[in-house]
Amino acid sequence: MTAALNLPIIDLSSPDSLSSATSIRQACIECGFFYLVNHGVEEELLGQVFEESSKLFSLPLEDKLKLTRRQHRGYTPLFSENLDPTSTSKGDSKESYYIGPLDDVTRSNLNQWPSEDVLPSWRPTMESYYRKVLSAGKRLISLIALALNLDEEFFEKVGALNKPTAFLRLLHYPGKLGSTDEEIYGASAHSDYGMVTLLASNGVPGLQACFFFFVCREKSKQPRIWEDVLHIDGAFIVNIGDMLERWTNCLFRSTLHRVMPAGQERYSVAFFLDPNEDFVVECLKSCCSEASPPRTCPYKIENSLARERYLRGHILLTISKGSWSLFEYLQRIKELGDALVVYGTPVDGADMVYHTRRGLPDALEPFIDSIEVQIDPVLPDELHSLLLSKEISLLQMGKRP
Repeated sequence: MTAALNLPIIDLSSPDSLSSATSIRQACIECGFFYLVNHGVEEELLGQVFEESSKLFSLPLEDKLKLTRRQHRGYTPLFSENLDPTSTSKGDSKESYYIGPLDDVTRSNLNQWPSEDVLPSWRPTMESYYRKVLSAGKRLISLIALALNLDEEFFEKVGALNKPTAFLRLLHYPGKLGSTDEEIYGASAHSDYGMVTLLASNGVPGLQACFFFFVCREKSKQPRIWEDVLHIDGAFIVNIGDMLERWTNCLFRSTLHRVMPAGQERYSVAFFLDPNEDFVVECLKSCCSEASPPRTCPYKIENSLARERYLRGHILLTISKGSWSLFEYLQRIKELGDALVVYGTPVDGADMVYHTRRGLPDALEPFIDSIEVQIDPVLPDELHSLLLSKEISLLQMGKRP
């Protein structure tokens, strides 16, 4: 039987900001998860979100596929995503729908919306919820700044949240999937790539997290002991993402988590709050010292391609052959403990497949002749088999022919 976690509860309405920040700091260092209550999102609105979400996912598949995801907005069907690159399952048993930033016309127009004739209340409900959770998320970020021994308005002052890259993701996990010998996950093991995630659910269990002491970004190599993250009515479940882990020099933890099937329909809605697309993320001064230098290099999310590189998927690259400096660079990544898996060559005209949960490092780009980003692909059987059978080490890849 899986144990249940006892996570701290943070009251966003508390006048004692320093006490809340202290609790957040402890939670983020120890486990990377906590509950957030009194966040300003009404129960009634949250109920409307789940009602409208249910209506969307109840539509015929043909209608949902008309809204298939483009520019990271829209619908993704069952089994189209596998968040754990080590898993051999056919895909995660969930369907989802993404809504992107609403703050300006250019970005807002990228969103796809169901027909008002079919779902007349859907768009206004989701837009209202998005803006309420964004407001709560910004207030939470102020407490996180205090938790990092920074000014409460630090992230605002440095311009990180002028136009935040915030995405809302509606998720539906079917209750019955039929009998199979294959292990099925609602969402396979992963850590979130961004800054922070605020999650609400309809109360059906299934969310689990994996806690252990680990070296930064070595989480995928550790033995996994899973514990249930229980639902609390009216509370968001908040977890730290890879970006904030790197931002804090691995002081705060981006924790592996997953969703297991519970035999009931599970609905959840995740809000991913990230900085502006043009913001440079680098180690915070309060998180590094001469004794603890920065573990990672600064990087920028500067355009839609860079944004896509931070989404999970396989990136097909054509690499300049025989580049010893490329080998040296990849060795440096390995020394830093970055999450990197390089697979055999050639694959569909590419010299290698690069898979990472943290995106393509900018410093790798000078060695790339061409690039094609595939987001959450359904891999052909022969390619999937190749990935499983042809994994090679960085040292092998770096050898000259």
